Amino acid sequence: MENKVQNVDKKSKIFYAIFFSLIIISVGATFLRYVVFKDYQIFAQASCDPQAEKCYMTTCDPADDSTCPQDESQRTTYYKIISKNASAIYDCENSKEKTGCNGELFCLANEKKCSYKYCDPANLADGEQCSQ
Repeated sequence: MENKVQNVDKKSKIFYAIFFSLIIISVGATFLRYVVFKDYQIFAQASCDPQAEKCYMTTCDPADDSTCPQDESQRTTYYKIISKNASAIYDCENSKEKTGCNGELFCLANEKKCSYKYCDPANLADGEQCSQ
């Protein structure tokens, strides 16, 4: 009987050792991916030309927003969504040339994991509008 108890106790120790090892490995892998390698996507608004592209648009109301311009022609903002890898932004900020990171985000030629999302009337969320 005592042998069975020792055997069960030994098995539970092995189980817990493997279980906690897997948790530590998982946390470590996630830390490496997000903090060290910065392997995640950043989504932001980028300027858009409504004459050439299908842009999202938003119009502010001076009654609701104190930063809204009084001039009615300046109240509408056109934008597209950029999806860019965080590691590219980090590399840019730490480079001497700072090519592509002075101001607004944009995709460089042949940049991997960088794309634009233009307005599609079929996939609009609440409060979003497309330019004509």
